[in-house]
Amino acid sequence: MRRIIATLAIAACTLPPAALANPPAEIAAIFKANNCTVCHLLSGRTVVGPAYAEIAARYADDKAGALPVLIERVRKGSDAKLWGQAPMPPSPKLSEAEADAAVRWILGM
Repeated sequence: MRRIIATLAIAACTLPPAALANPPAEIAAIFKANNCTVCHLLSGRTVVGPAYAEIAARYADDKAGALPVLIERVRKGSDAKLWGQAPMPPSPKLSEAEADAAVRWILGM
């Protein structure tokens, strides 16, 4: 039993803090209102687009540089198939402030 608890504790310590919890209510509302979770999961396997944890890991070394690029991709979409077979569709009703908040939360994972 001690070995199982120790293994779980080590595993929990290797995950980024945000990956262990759901997003705050305001971020979850943005994801829901804009159908983000149709293509993206918090972590784990890829649905259509990458999991938020994958995005955070890819841009971990350059969060400041990634922020404006990702905000633009979220709002305007992307023709590039950067993560799989489908391009990122635009989210025209998403405000710049909402996109900024969502992307900052994802990069903070």
